[in-house]
Amino acid sequence: MSHENLLAAPRPRGRPRLEGAEDRALDAVIELLEIAPVQDITMERIAERAGLSKITLYRRWPSRLALFIDALLRRVAETQPLDESLPPILAIANNLATFGRRLNGMNGALARAVLGESLADPEMAHILRDRYLAHRRDAAIRLIGRGQADGSFAATGEAEELHDMLYGALWYRFLFGVGRFSEAVALDFMEKVLRPRAGWQESWTAPA
Repeated sequence: MSHENLLAAPRPRGRPRLEGAEDRALDAVIELLEIAPVQDITMERIAERAGLSKITLYRRWPSRLALFIDALLRRVAETQPLDESLPPILAIANNLATFGRRLNGMNGALARAVLGESLADPEMAHILRDRYLAHRRDAAIRLIGRGQADGSFAATGEAEELHDMLYGALWYRFLFGVGRFSEAVALDFMEKVLRPRAGWQESWTAPA
């Protein structure tokens, strides 16, 4: 797998591992989202699509929502990069460009499903916050702080507050459908909130 499976339940000792089960289940969630409404995607349908038993799924994920969160984590890691090895300005620009683009497609459908069910399940809400949102949020905050330190971003104030001003506004637009939401809007928000150095686009190519 391309990311650490954070929500999968510990495997009982002595049980053989079914090769590729996690990837098959996560792929099945994405495939089903392309052809069925979220409320119709049950653990039974996921198991059937993946060629697995329900018991196999429940050994790894305690609930459908836990499986959805893992699917979201993998999908976002693959399609909305947040690469801390890049210069801060390029890493944030890449992330925002794909954020504005991908949430208008499959990532958005999965994100809405996860967030909607999390609001109704306090236990899963804290897992989503602590294991998914916090991981991505912390990485972005570190990048913004580094960008302030090296002069990439002229914005003053705490990196955490700048992050929440930027990403919070974009999530608000996405979730409530107010205002425009696109790649161009996300990058415009970066310009207004982080105030990147002039001419930064000359060294940046929008990710595919």
